[in-house]
Amino acid sequence: MVGPTLPTPNFELYPYQARWIQDRSRLKIACKSRRIGYSFAAGFRALRSCLEWKHNAVILSKKEELAKEFISEAVAPHVRAIGILANYHRGYIPQTSIYKQECELSNGSRIIALTANPDSARSYEGDVVLDEYAFHPDARKVYEAIEPSITRGYSIEIISTPNGQQGEYYNLAKAAGLVDGLREPNCPWSAHKTDIHQAIEQGCRDRSGRPLKLEHVRAGCLDDQMWEQEYCCQFISIATQWIPPELFQSNVSAEATTGRPAPGLQGLYAGWDVARSRDMSVIWFTEVIGDVSWTRGVIELTGIPTPIQMDEARALMPMVRRMAIDKSSMGLTIFGQLDREFPGKVEGVVFSRATKEALAVRGKRRMEEKKVRLPDADLVRNSFRSVKKTITDTGQARFDAAHDERYGHADHWWSFCLAESVAEQAEAIYPGIVMPGLTELSYRGYSPCICEKCGHSWTADSPQQRKACPHCGSNHWDSERLFERALAGVPLDESEIDRL
Repeated sequence: MVGPTLPTPNFELYPYQARWIQDRSRLKIACKSRRIGYSFAAGFRALRSCLEWKHNAVILSKKEELAKEFISEAVAPHVRAIGILANYHRGYIPQTSIYKQECELSNGSRIIALTANPDSARSYEGDVVLDEYAFHPDARKVYEAIEPSITRGYSIEIISTPNGQQGEYYNLAKAAGLVDGLREPNCPWSAHKTDIHQAIEQGCRDRSGRPLKLEHVRAGCLDDQMWEQEYCCQFISIATQWIPPELFQSNVSAEATTGRPAPGLQGLYAGWDVARSRDMSVIWFTEVIGDVSWTRGVIELTGIPTPIQMDEARALMPMVRRMAIDKSSMGLTIFGQLDREFPGKVEGVVFSRATKEALAVRGKRRMEEKKVRLPDADLVRNSFRSVKKTITDTGQARFDAAHDERYGHADHWWSFCLAESVAEQAEAIYPGIVMPGLTELSYRGYSPCICEKCGHSWTADSPQQRKACPHCGSNHWDSERLFERALAGVPLDESEIDRL
């Protein structure tokens, strides 16, 4: 059974969109490629249903921007094309932080787009669309809260790109046969699947009406795993991922930002993963508030000559308290120049195996402690996801990402780790005796320490606390770093020589 015929809109549906709209099952789930128009189809489906009879259609999106986009990009074009009257409302539900975007039709039906959380899910009754459900925070609680909303004859539609072999979306998709093709007996979900190859075969075009080109879409991915998961509907194993999807999501904040830091910010900590060959240079800016690190900017420099990258960094140094730079390879020249121009503000880091292990352990520990606020950006998410922990034949841990000239090597992750490393260098105030009866206050920096043997980190404010790792007891906890300094011609003091 299909709904009543509506005026013919001035657009063409792709076959996979038409199948989704015509499927009137009470429970529907779709696994789809990014940016192929599934939300556009879901918007038309919601509008048609609301025109048939008066009720609500509730769309839950993972963040505020997507709730706005659903109404403006997936509902409003259909309203205009069909030529019906509608009123639009936006704002926050009173006495809550829940953002709402609403389209009210002339028959009293409403299409309501909300940011997804259990509280917003309980607010309304009607048809439900869970958009990009694999990326919803508290996904299970959201589903538990929203499921009773459909008990009186409504429906649930779940639409998402995969986000690893974990979470409620993965469990539902697996039961429906969308993961391995093996559908569980008596599964109630009507399943749909469209990857980028199928979308292009069925005529999918870009916003300018040109046919999508597979090679152009592929070229924008960081690596094979991003391509397979974001566009080929593959649920990638998270067994070797250093930062699993749920850990990243638990640190996402709408107040964390990408791009250039806002004017007027001061005292930021920065990490710069310098590009090799055609990779992306990334500068990460962090502001520490209390014991929480807030991302205040992420600058991405691709194919930019080194002098221009230097100019970009120089312009931002007045708002930076301290910057850590990857001085491996071509980063050595950048570090040397900025260190001369901004003495005391720049720290060079050589990306040895031990150094990367220490940085990776510290970065993950901060995330596990929920002391980090990250932007919800695709490049950032996929960069963090791409880092793998492997064990070498000699039993040593190795942290790295698949790397080639086209797709980089987790540049956002390492720039974040560098920023976190300098952000831990807090300052303390100590009284100093100038003469009897007179004291002055002087600042002495705490010294962050990371054991190259076991990965333990601690803060030392005296030479005695630097003699050995308090966790594993090694007296040579930083021998590799000291050896690199010695090779570079940096003089070592007596205690450092003892630790070699």
